[in-house]
Amino acid sequence: MTTTETAPLAPTGRRSRIVALDVVRGFALCGILLVNLPPMFDLGVDGQAMSFYRFYEDAVQNRFFPIFSFLFGIGFGLMWLSASERSPRPRLALLRRFAFLAVIGGLHQLLQPGEALLPYAIAGIVVLLPSTWISQRWLNMITGILGAILLITAIFSGGGMVIIPGLFLLGFATGGSGLIRRALDHPGLLAFLGSLTAAISVAGFLVTDYETRQINQWINAGLGIAMAFTYVVILVLLLRTPAEAVLRPVLSPLGRMALSNYVGATLLIVAVRAVVPDLSRFDSHGGYLAGLIISIGILTVQVIVSTLWLRFFGQGPLEKLWRFVTWGRSDRTARTVA
Repeated sequence: MTTTETAPLAPTGRRSRIVALDVVRGFALCGILLVNLPPMFDLGVDGQAMSFYRFYEDAVQNRFFPIFSFLFGIGFGLMWLSASERSPRPRLALLRRFAFLAVIGGLHQLLQPGEALLPYAIAGIVVLLPSTWISQRWLNMITGILGAILLITAIFSGGGMVIIPGLFLLGFATGGSGLIRRALDHPGLLAFLGSLTAAISVAGFLVTDYETRQINQWINAGLGIAMAFTYVVILVLLLRTPAEAVLRPVLSPLGRMALSNYVGATLLIVAVRAVVPDLSRFDSHGGYLAGLIISIGILTVQVIVSTLWLRFFGQGPLEKLWRFVTWGRSDRTARTVA
């Protein structure tokens, strides 16, 4: 192994999955589907559709995309911990991983312009891979600080895709430092932090109106991050209650097959749109109610298919191909926390 390809030493043996991450990832997929469906059906924002549109903007838009981005960074951080065990040239393997994602994202753009996979691949190559050359002693601190700076800058610039690098680096620091496991073991601290972001969210809505939030996109971007964190904390805390018996079997399969389900949802939307191109004729809310029903139907199908698929194959089809492209036949840690 060359010195430039040396990855941090990791504990030997197979790492257990962090089930909470799968659940949160599945939850994020649900929200992303709600965001992606209206523009793919060209739903309007006039008349009675405005109430639904405002709900989407205030509760869904830019609220789930940050969660998914942060989780991507966490996954990379967890993966980097064991990268040297999985490949003699870990950075080259991870470059192949991002290249594969770029190909899938480029093809996905043909069906859904503006999707996130291609920007994820670019940010991964430009931001995450270079950060692995930082000394292991300072890696988590530097990526955490730099991620926070980039995220704050992105928020004040209006949010959108520019939040990806900051969230990637913050996630990388969180996953690579083991902070994610420690946080999950301290629900009281999570509840306190979630209360703070919830208070920020409530205050943001109390002191602004819808038009103000749309004109000043930095407000909307900041509320999006605060609300995203609040959503995650609520979900993680619910996993410590009897609600876990419902949330885990429903959301975990979605999260474990996140890439397959993300692309698959687009294919299902395109298929439905080919049969029913105009949703507005089905309800008096501009098609948003019909879109919500379609989203629930798609998610129900994906939960059932994902559960059955994982029972027999252990990984989603795109996930399995992605892993093979990344690590090849030398991969010895098929079931990891990432």
